[in-house]
Amino acid sequence: MGKDYYAVLGVDRKASKDDIKKAYRDLAKKYHPDLNPQNKKEAEEKFKEISEAYEILMDDQKRARFDQYGEEGVKFQGGFDWNQFHHYQDIQDIFGDLFSQFGFGGGGFGNPFGGFSGQQRELRGQDVYVEIPIDIRRIARGEKIEVYYFREMKCEECNGTGSSTKKLLTCPTCRGRGYVERSSNQGFIVFRTTEVCRTCNGRGKVPEKVCHVCSGSGYTRKKDKIDISPPPGIHEEEVYILRDKGNYRPGGSGDLRIKFDIDYMEFRRDNDDLEKDIQVDFIDAIMGGKVKVQLLRGEREVDIPAGTQPEERIVLKGEGIQRKSGRANADIVLKAKIALPKKISKKQRELLEQFKNEKGFFSQFHL
Repeated sequence: MGKDYYAVLGVDRKASKDDIKKAYRDLAKKYHPDLNPQNKKEAEEKFKEISEAYEILMDDQKRARFDQYGEEGVKFQGGFDWNQFHHYQDIQDIFGDLFSQFGFGGGGFGNPFGGFSGQQRELRGQDVYVEIPIDIRRIARGEKIEVYYFREMKCEECNGTGSSTKKLLTCPTCRGRGYVERSSNQGFIVFRTTEVCRTCNGRGKVPEKVCHVCSGSGYTRKKDKIDISPPPGIHEEEVYILRDKGNYRPGGSGDLRIKFDIDYMEFRRDNDDLEKDIQVDFIDAIMGGKVKVQLLRGEREVDIPAGTQPEERIVLKGEGIQRKSGRANADIVLKAKIALPKKISKKQRELLEQFKNEKGFFSQFHL
């Protein structure tokens, strides 16, 4: 089981953004490291955990992906860190009175609420999500799939700097720190708050001359293509991750996360194995026979053992999709559906009556 971000914040799955913000605010008061000097390390971890949940649930797209795929759909590469927190605009709204009340700003554990420790690191790009419709036969054959999608890529004109001269200057507003401090006086007490620099968005640097192609952002939105083969045993609830194929930012590219919308055709999935119903004539069920069955890789003639019962399973070893281990193919399980005629001739009825009256018939076979 992955993380339940709703449970982390203690809110209902239908909680509004105001409910989420209130829950986060209350927990922040409880777990901020500056308020827990005796258990600072534990408080830092808890504060980071609730902030990760806040990042997911306050972003409509991330929240929708979490609701559909769970943690796997929004998993952070290398785990969550403060450079992946994109809701700096909420800092003052949520923590403004905490800063003024307690004088926060010197926590020094490298997050936007406990102070900005050291030089700011460049932000990493966000992940890109793609859903691909595919039928189970293509997966079984291991076919290559061409995936086209849009993502933000490094601007070739300025090499990702945002500057047409490819030179960056120290931000005049924050002087390269990536953040600015605000001070206010209340009597003899001076209160300081810290916020991300809006001029450079926390980078600490600005373009010498704004690039005309990317307008100073350092990236452009383009259509990209990648060829992939579905991984062994992929399930429709899983998310296939390709590292560094997402949106570009100076701190690194995000990931491409792919969900396969699998059409199982006439099959049903049971872990790695597949099940399929087949029609078996009642005479073949009694005496044995052969049935042509369309499988994943073509048609095959399957032996029907004499005395086959309704719903009896016929296992075809290795005819399924490749297992997650990649060592061998899974099986296909055929479930016999005995087909009975709606009408029979007079001669057939006589033969069946004779068959019915044979001694021991019902003790040997039951339809």
